[in-house]
Amino acid sequence: MKWLKINPLVLIIINLMAPTLYIFVKASYLQVFLVVFCASVMAAMGCFKRLFICSGIYAAMFGIYYLGINYNIVPVLAGFMAIMLQFVPCLMLASVIISKYNSAQLLSALESAHIPRVLVVATTITIKYIPTFRREFGYIMESMCLRGIAVSWKRPLSSFRYIIAPQLFRCAAIAEEVTAAGLVKGIDAPMRRSSYYEQKIRFSDILILFIFVCGIVGGLVWAK
Repeated sequence: MKWLKINPLVLIIINLMAPTLYIFVKASYLQVFLVVFCASVMAAMGCFKRLFICSGIYAAMFGIYYLGINYNIVPVLAGFMAIMLQFVPCLMLASVIISKYNSAQLLSALESAHIPRVLVVATTITIKYIPTFRREFGYIMESMCLRGIAVSWKRPLSSFRYIIAPQLFRCAAIAEEVTAAGLVKGIDAPMRRSSYYEQKIRFSDILILFIFVCGIVGGLVWAK
């Protein structure tokens, strides 16, 4: 089955716009719309596993919020969950960007928008470092288990030290490796890079943006 392919630039634009829209659109409407919209995009792209995980996280957070508001169970935590629920749609799209596109595709899409090269490189490295961080964190936890060092909530400072110190050293090493790889690939060249992955705006991208804009305009009209 052929799944929908969306230009990563479209997803990045939507993800940047979504948090700021809470200022203009009614929060209850916008939250429902963004969740349904992001879930539909993930399903159309074939990201069913990530959609299932995100749905479970959202349901758990909403359950905590509902219990806190209606039964006065840890109201402070309920207020925190009300704020965090607004970020779930952004995390859903961010997970799609991280998992479905490689660095070359992201670079090609961002450069097609004529964004400054420094910002393009910084954004790409930031997005692609998230799975690297998760992988490195797994290596650190395995090393701690091999050395008999257990993570204990009774000693949070010691556990945090065992985790954060090697992670900082790994960040420095990875930064040097990424810089060297970028220089070898001509990332600092003054002319526009050619790419095997030419990211063009297709009809599906325009349709996704149109649905998103219609949903936001509908929210503005409904709020009145």
